[in-house]
Amino acid sequence: MIAEMNKALAFLIAKYGVPAGEISVSDGAYRAGGCPLLPWRIERRFVELKNLIANGTLEGVSTLRFSSMTAGGRLMEQVTRELDLAVWMTGSPVVSLFAVCSGGAAANLVVKLANGVSVSVECGNKLPSGAETIDRHEIIARRGIASDRVVDTQVPQSSIYAFTGKGEERYTDTDAELFGLSADEIGVVRAAFAVLADPVLGTEWTAAAAVMDELARAVEKSDSNSSLIKLQGDTQK
Repeated sequence: MIAEMNKALAFLIAKYGVPAGEISVSDGAYRAGGCPLLPWRIERRFVELKNLIANGTLEGVSTLRFSSMTAGGRLMEQVTRELDLAVWMTGSPVVSLFAVCSGGAAANLVVKLANGVSVSVECGNKLPSGAETIDRHEIIARRGIASDRVVDTQVPQSSIYAFTGKGEERYTDTDAELFGLSADEIGVVRAAFAVLADPVLGTEWTAAAAVMDELARAVEKSDSNSSLIKLQGDTQK
C-alpha cells in the first residue's frame, strides 16, 4: 500500500503547500524526509492522554498500564512503541527496566521513569490471523484515572457494524481527508506529512528512534540474564 499512501500524502502536500516528499519503508520501518515515522505520537487518543498529564487534569501520576496484542508483527517493535509512548506522554525518560520475554511472541516489562512513575507493559503477537489489534493504555494518578478505552471495554469498538448474510463487517473512518485508507495507513500518512511540514519534529523523532533502539537492547539484555537494567535517563530526549 506504499503507492496508495504516497498518493494520499501527495494530496495533502498539494493542498497545504508543504515541502514535497515520499514515504519509504526499510526493514519494516517507515520513513519520510529522511526521518523515522512515529505515527502513534500524533494519534488523537494518545495526544489527549498526554494533554491530561501536561495540563494537570490528572494530579500526581503514579502508574502507567499499557498492553498491546497483535496478529503477528515484530515483538520488539511493539515493546519499544509502548516505551516511547510512556516517555513521550510523561516527558520523562526510562531509568530502569526488567523484562521477561517468551521468544518473539510475548513480553512483560516493569519500568521506572526518572520522575518516579512506574510503568507496566504487556505485549504479544499471537492473536488469530487477520484479527484487529487489541490494546489499552491506562494512566493512574493520585486524583483521577484515564484510559484510551471505555470503562469495561475489552476490545476496540468500531463506528458502524453491518450484520449481513456474508457475516459481520465493521467500519471506522477517522480522517475525512484520507477516506478509504486503514487506520494504520492514515497514521503513517499523517506522520509523514507532519515531519515534512515541521523539520524540527523530524529531528525530535530521529532522536526518539535512537532512544528506542537503546531501550530495545536493554530489554534484550534484561531478558537474557534476568536482571534489572539501569539506564542513563538524562541522555534520553
